[in-house]
Order: sequence, then structure tokens, then C-alpha cells
Amino acid sequence: MKKKIAGFLAVCTLMFILVPSAIRAADQPTGLLDGVTMSLGTSIHNPLAYTTNVTDNDPSTTISFPTVASSPIIKDTIYYEFSSPVTINAYKMYITNYDDGPVFLAYFNSSGDLVSRIPLSPNAGDNKIFYLPNPISDVKTVTFYHSNTSTYQVAELNVYNITTDPTPTSTPEVSTTPEPTISPEPTIEPTPTVEPTPSPTPEHPTGNRAILVVTMNTGLEKEFDLSMDEVNSFITWYENKQAGTGKASYAIDKHDNNKGPFTNRKDYVIFDKILTFSVDEYSAK
Repeated sequence: MKKKIAGFLAVCTLMFILVPSAIRAADQPTGLLDGVTMSLGTSIHNPLAYTTNVTDNDPSTTISFPTVASSPIIKDTIYYEFSSPVTINAYKMYITNYDDGPVFLAYFNSSGDLVSRIPLSPNAGDNKIFYLPNPISDVKTVTFYHSNTSTYQVAELNVYNITTDPTPTSTPEVSTTPEPTISPEPTIEPTPTVEPTPSPTPEHPTGNRAILVVTMNTGLEKEFDLSMDEVNSFITWYENKQAGTGKASYAIDKHDNNKGPFTNRKDYVIFDKILTFSVDEYSAK
């Protein structure tokens, strides 16, 4: 009998050791890009090479990834097209030599239209999973690119649709009824008066201004309400880049437009992705 009890205890001890590890492994979310073959090309319509280094969940395997360039041979876009549309609510991007430069994940729907573009700074340097502010549905293609001057070493790229299961409530053990203890009556604390927080005064632009509408080669239109100085700076950058000088991207300040929780938002437009742009001037008083 003693031998049977000892054997039973040994089995219970082994289960206690092994079961927590299995639970921890099961808690790791499955990535939608786990092990898939990613395409590398000049755009989502022009693949030139393929890799699994960024989807193998091994941060020691990387690829060298250059900035966006106006070239038919430079592989400056990483992308993957799903067999059917998916919903995405989290991502992981790990760049081993990240220097806080402008990097983006862009999401296209089944019609090939851009539905969202998420800036990854400063999270692209952490090998962690980050939740999006809101889930993005009907995603058919996900793509990554950057407009920094550095060549990045990309180790991990993944997106997720994480669902959280409710934690089961444990059944309390039956115990003997203890002697009741008389609790003292609680002292009622007075409710403090909450002083209202003054709302920030919104920015009211004045002077000569214009609506700048930039049409991308995907058909997407980006509209910005800017001062004429900002519009002229954009036009100068565009003309210089067309002449062969200047950076491949230009940052346009969104000011208070759709700022959300961010202290500042800038939209980076890529030169060779611009189809046309228009300027409608007006005077704000």
C-alpha cells in the first residue's frame, strides 16, 4: 500500500511540474504571419524576392531593408496577401538597429484600397506585441516600409487577431461556518468636490491658407489644411525631388486634424507614390 501511495504522489508531482508550462505556451497568441513566406519588391504589385526570416519567430534571423526609393530594382517593400480577408488588432515589429525613424505598417482591403496606415515609432525597436487603438477589418494585404535614411535589420514582423477568453471562476471550497464577527460601522468619508478641468482652447488658424490635396498612385486622396508657408515648403520639396535632389519623403503636420490621443501627428508622403496634388487657397480671419 505504501508503494502505491508513493507512486501516486510521484505522478501528481510530475503533473504539477508539467502543466503550468503547457498553459504558458498556450497563452502565446498565434500570429497571422507565423511561418509564411513574405514578398519583397518595389510595391505590392511587383515582387522581386521572398523570405521567411521575419516570420520564423527567431529574432536572430534578419533581413537588410532599405528606405523607400524611386527605383525599379530596389526591394523597399515587405508585404503579404492573405487568401481571404482578416481582422487585425495587434502587431509586432522588431528592428534590431532601430533609431526611432519613420516606419509604417499599411493595410489594404480586397479592392486594393488603403484602409489604414499605422506609424510604428517608437515600438519598432521592441520584440513585443502591441495592440492597435481599434481593430482593422477586411484586411487582404499587409505591407511594411520605411522612409528613414538608414538600412534597417528587420528580425520579426507579425500581425494578430487576439481574442481574450474570460477567466473561469473557481468554485469555493466548503468550510465550516465560523462564529460571526461584529464589524464596526464604516465611517462615511465626505465626497470631494471635483474641480472641472478647463478644455484646451482649439487652434484657430488665421492668415493666408490653403487646402492641399495629394492624390496617391493608389487613388487615395490625402487632404491637409495648411498655411501658405507650409504649402510652399511642400511644393519646393516636390520640385527639388523631381529635379533629382532631396529626401524621398516629406512630413506634413496634421496640426489639430484628427489628433486623437497623440501630442503630434505627421503624415509622411512618398515622392514616387504621388500621382498629382492641388492647392486651393483661402483667407482665414
